Amino acid sequence: MSRGWPTSVDRAKREVLPLPLALYHAAREYTGGVKAVAAVYGLNPTTLQHKLSPTHQPHTPNIADLEAVLGATQDDRILDAIGEIAGGAIWLRPDACQAETSFDLIEVIGTLHDQLGEMLNSVSETTRDGIVDDRERAELRKRARQLMQAVLALELSAAGIGEVEHG
Repeated sequence: MSRGWPTSVDRAKREVLPLPLALYHAAREYTGGVKAVAAVYGLNPTTLQHKLSPTHQPHTPNIADLEAVLGATQDDRILDAIGEIAGGAIWLRPDACQAETSFDLIEVIGTLHDQLGEMLNSVSETTRDGIVDDRERAELRKRARQLMQAVLALELSAAGIGEVEHG
């Protein structure tokens, strides 16, 4: 049984996409699509669509397009792509780590545990045949990044438990 080449949608689930492809998918999947992103930021929708299209080579997105798509969509794939460009940097949304009770903290620990299990299973499956191809390596990198993000979320959540605001 032959595994065909994965589509970019399949790739996005298992690995970090290149920035142009991450921007394309984020805008495309945003409610209302590229036109809605363009409307939010006052951009020409046709021009933005051409810049984001992976098959329309003459146009490429610029920093303003990056800001528009990321600002509108808040898509994690874009942040992952930027982190990959920066040598594997990881990111975290602090507002997503607001554990207010010890029960919230237990949920964060549960998420970390699940992601660690997924990482270990992935390493086991990937190395079983003794060969690690580029696709498998990319999948492991993405799982490792997600695991590190979960550890940072746990740290921030634990630090916020019982914290008293001064003012």
